[in-house]
Amino acid sequence: MSNEQDHKRTIFINGFESNKQFKYPSNYISTTKYNIVTFFPRCLFEQFKKLANIYFLAIAVLQSIPQISPLTPFTAIFPLVFVLAVAMIREGVEDYFRYKSDKEVNSVPVNVYRNGSFSFKRCDEIHVGEIALLRKDDAIPCDMVMLSNSNENGVAYIETSTIDGEKTLKPRQAFPETLKFFRENDFIRIFSMVQCDLPNPRIYQFNGAIDYKNKKYPLDKNNLLLGGAFIRNTAWVIGVVVYTGKETKLRQNLMARTYKQSSIEKNVNKYIFYILIMQFVLCTFCAILSGIWSYKYLGEHYYIDQHDFQSGLVGFLSYFTYLLLLNTMLPISLIISLELIKVAQGFFMERDIEMYSKIRNRTCKVSSYSLNEELGMVQHIFSDKTGTLTQNKMEFKFCSVGNKMYGDKKALSDKEFQSTATYSTKETIFTFNSKEITNDLFSEKGNEKLIYSINYSFDEKMQSFSKQSEPLDHFFRCMSLCHECLVESNNNGDVDYIGQSPDEIALVDAARHLGYRYWKIKNNEIELHVIPFRNEDKKIREFYEKICVLEFDSDRKRNSVVVREKSTNKIFLYIKGADNIIKQRLDPRNSSDYLEKISHDLDTYSKRGYRTLLFGFKIIEEEEFLSWMVKFAKASTAIEDRYTQLSQCAEEIEKGIFLLGCTAVEDSLQDEVPNTINSLLNAGIKVWMLTGDKLETAENIGKTCSLLSDEMIIEKCSETTISGCLITLSQIDRVISSSHHIDSALIIEGQSLEIVLFDIKNTEKVQKYPEFAKNEKKIKEITEHFLNIASRCKTVICCRVTPGQKREVVKLMKDRKKLVTLSIGDGANDVSMILEAQVGVGIYGEEGMQAVQASDYAIGEFKYLWELLLVHGRFNYIRQSEMILYFFYKNLVFTIPQFLFSFYCAYSGKSIWDDWYITLFNMLFTAVPLMIRALFEKDIIIPRRAETSSQGEDRQSVLRRLVPRAYNIGRTNKIFTRINFFKWVINGFFHSLIIFFIPLYALSEGIMNKKGDNYDFWTFSITAFTCVLFIVNLKLFLHTKLWNSFHSAAMLGTSIFIYFVFMLIYDALSSFSNRFSVWQILLSSYFYFSVLISMSIVVVIDGGLLMFRRISNPDDSEVLMDYSLSVKREKMDKIKINKSRLTTPFITLSSSQSQINWSVLYLNKIIF
Repeated sequence: MSNEQDHKRTIFINGFESNKQFKYPSNYISTTKYNIVTFFPRCLFEQFKKLANIYFLAIAVLQSIPQISPLTPFTAIFPLVFVLAVAMIREGVEDYFRYKSDKEVNSVPVNVYRNGSFSFKRCDEIHVGEIALLRKDDAIPCDMVMLSNSNENGVAYIETSTIDGEKTLKPRQAFPETLKFFRENDFIRIFSMVQCDLPNPRIYQFNGAIDYKNKKYPLDKNNLLLGGAFIRNTAWVIGVVVYTGKETKLRQNLMARTYKQSSIEKNVNKYIFYILIMQFVLCTFCAILSGIWSYKYLGEHYYIDQHDFQSGLVGFLSYFTYLLLLNTMLPISLIISLELIKVAQGFFMERDIEMYSKIRNRTCKVSSYSLNEELGMVQHIFSDKTGTLTQNKMEFKFCSVGNKMYGDKKALSDKEFQSTATYSTKETIFTFNSKEITNDLFSEKGNEKLIYSINYSFDEKMQSFSKQSEPLDHFFRCMSLCHECLVESNNNGDVDYIGQSPDEIALVDAARHLGYRYWKIKNNEIELHVIPFRNEDKKIREFYEKICVLEFDSDRKRNSVVVREKSTNKIFLYIKGADNIIKQRLDPRNSSDYLEKISHDLDTYSKRGYRTLLFGFKIIEEEEFLSWMVKFAKASTAIEDRYTQLSQCAEEIEKGIFLLGCTAVEDSLQDEVPNTINSLLNAGIKVWMLTGDKLETAENIGKTCSLLSDEMIIEKCSETTISGCLITLSQIDRVISSSHHIDSALIIEGQSLEIVLFDIKNTEKVQKYPEFAKNEKKIKEITEHFLNIASRCKTVICCRVTPGQKREVVKLMKDRKKLVTLSIGDGANDVSMILEAQVGVGIYGEEGMQAVQASDYAIGEFKYLWELLLVHGRFNYIRQSEMILYFFYKNLVFTIPQFLFSFYCAYSGKSIWDDWYITLFNMLFTAVPLMIRALFEKDIIIPRRAETSSQGEDRQSVLRRLVPRAYNIGRTNKIFTRINFFKWVINGFFHSLIIFFIPLYALSEGIMNKKGDNYDFWTFSITAFTCVLFIVNLKLFLHTKLWNSFHSAAMLGTSIFIYFVFMLIYDALSSFSNRFSVWQILLSSYFYFSVLISMSIVVVIDGGLLMFRRISNPDDSEVLMDYSLSVKREKMDKIKINKSRLTTPFITLSSSQSQINWSVLYLNKIIF
């Protein structure tokens, strides 16, 4: 029997026999992929899901057929087996460690209530419905609903770092009805039913209900102890098990990360396809010629044992023979080399001290190694504001209530917006001058008459506040009561507040400083202290029954609390939220003058970049409350669709609001944000800001962080109708199109963006906006105008946007404009856009670790995006692009001589190389130099952040400011293009001709030494192979910009030296087909003549062309490369360069100036 059909789970507490019918899984944990029996077949099957492995398996099979294979099967089987063995051993070792970890977890003892007492059982023996007792620092073995704990207020703390990476303690609330009855040593009598969601991965969501003593009570995420978390700061907790084993939220979240493929990886597949076409053409050509030769000449050569074969069959078999000979055009080592390089690059990125944040005590985190090179190709950045550009450390600055605006008004008159990064370790900062407020609240002065009429309704009659102190009193009660914070006592006899939102903490903390202290809550009874002039002796204790909290979320953009004042029995609803949301819910009987006054103050705050909220309240009549409470009780205990039902209840009660006032909270910019954004813009990257703030706030922050400037054309769109949006955007499109050479920007609000992003294929949107569906043609036109504007604007700011809109904006630009996008954010509301973009970057912030967990890369502060993109991203793009192109090149140089040799061996399929030489060419002789270059290659020596200043005029500071200009090499993908691919292919063909024909025609002398020994086939083969090795290393040498000891050791030691050692050892241990040893070849002039002439031709032609191009048409990267070298030389006091000839032209980096200065610098380089 199963109760899962109703989309909810039923559990009987302490009802082991009753729960058997549901067949819930045990708490046994198994994270292994294999066991002893399944490891080999299943792991092998996993390896052959890769197309490359299937291809090379087919080659190995064909090579085992004697009739078509000119090589021993070993040359194909050994590399394949080696690659598979490495992968399988890695899988096996990882799985073994997972098995050991599982065994350790499953054997942990847990105190379980059975047969009237608690006793220790193994973790994997726990069942759903059982009651468990956990103590401080214990790991929670499975998901449990907390029934009781050691704390009087029922709040326990858990650490969820193993689940979401957050080390901040999270409060959890015990079920209030059982809190005082269940103790750690008591006899527990309970047989109740719990109903909750089916198992799901949503860590921060839980809907349930418990039937206790014939009454149904709601359960939510605050009652749930997450399996895998730890109990902290709580002596003991008692809970009932609701999810076990693979159904816990931790296990539900242990899913593979969505794989993102970089642009280069996609192009690699295309280029591999081109190579396969080339291979097919060459094999077909050789097969046809083989058939023709057999038809004409086979009969004349009696020693060939193929007389029984028809020429057509000979040609057909020759195709497969040459397929095997030319299969090295596609090297098996390419894929594994790329994987190793990306892991190594990620390793160095995570240990880069330049990206270490002292504030967060974090370095860069790499979660997706596959995107390392994509960081160097970013064209568009979408950034959150709060916590990403700003600190997310809130400071209460202003409030407007009644007649007055409270706060330091000098801050509003300053022309420059002061927003420095202080990074206080405190959650909130309070510097507000409270004297005027406390006087108005608690002294006779507070009885001054109100200028504005502030109304409210009570007993169905309109009433008005008459004195300034009256609305001010309700305003601060709203601040202190309307929130979702929890209270924690500190060592000073006061309280601290814990919450998910820094905004809320700042407001509740401000109310505490101003005399309204939210003291504690126990059994839904709130104790509020009103402290006149902060004099504890005059403290007034007030009590409220907390009836419900209607929570804040990104869709509602507000939260409210319903409380009953114990002394008067009045029921109040206090509410705060975004101004556009609250205004929609205001009672029409609010004074229009007062609303206008608050709106004016609100705009004043917003223009200074402050975060603003409106506050209101209403007194709920008893009859209305009882009617609404029935609906709320039903909605709050619903298992299915609880969110929708609660939203409907909130809409019903959150209307008829009377305005109290507004607040302004400051969130200062992080350190170096304007400089970082300037650098990104100079790199040609477009930076957009997506925020939930109102338009004025977003505009001011945009100016502060250098996204906007006074010289820009700044257009705005706040239309709510289709016709209005179409007219506005079409006008903006015309204005921006006609404004040549002037930077422009667009600020668009969420309500207009909803029209732009409307998708007729989205059923949910069609149902929500039926009028949009009727105007599909106009909406398409609006979207096109938006895309035209976006492509011309230097930046776009989207304000009042929801998380869903953030994701849709990223998707629109990514899909329609085919841009490489990067999203960066710090909170849960940024996760959707982080996952949507090609590259997602999370910031370790104040809002948890969800953005970091969802991201591909994570950094401590926004400023480290400079190093992530302009240093690591750019270098990784250059390194991997050139590595892949070089890989194709060197394998063509190695393989094409096989094709050329077919014309000299009657298309018989004779191999020009020895089998072992073929096997070791990619795996040993050329592997290490290429990988070392892919790890350490640099074209620019970039000064460290500590060595420079943003406005410094020294050459190192100038160089660092110019580095962004060189980012266009990846942003515009100048290296890994189809044209460059074919250039390298042609170059490979040309070099293979040199390698083949120079040793071949050098054989015409015919005599090897004074003894009269003749040159033979193997002399030619070893000489040509040596030419291959020297020339591919020479090519690598010519394209390496900055050398270090690793490059030299790799090229001379692991390539050239090991090759000669192998050649001598192989000659000594095996029987060659030739009559002379390798020693004789090495002592012959023919060998050195062939190698030196081949290398000389490559140096003259390739080196000359490279030098000519760099002198005649250098790009920005090459200009900066030489400038950085000159800076380094100057720093080391080895040369002196005229500063006027170098620094002045570099500021603009125009094409003509770049060419002139590059020539000067290049000559300096040659001379010195």
